[in-house]
Amino acid sequence: MNGNNRTIRDQETTLESLAAELTEAAYLVALRHGVAGSWVDLELDLWQVLGSSVQKWGRQLPPCR
Repeated sequence: MNGNNRTIRDQETTLESLAAELTEAAYLVALRHGVAGSWVDLELDLWQVLGSSVQKWGRQLPPCR
């Protein structure tokens, strides 16, 4: 069972890393396009939306083995 828990944690960590990389890329694109407002709010909003999407994708993956 410990091995399965580790695999699940590894998958969660991978999903969190994907969300962070997507957030960074989207943030840079938004800045290049001159998005107005607080940069902190922008980055947090992106993190929230992309993190939710990545978690949804993770739930659709086949179970860890």
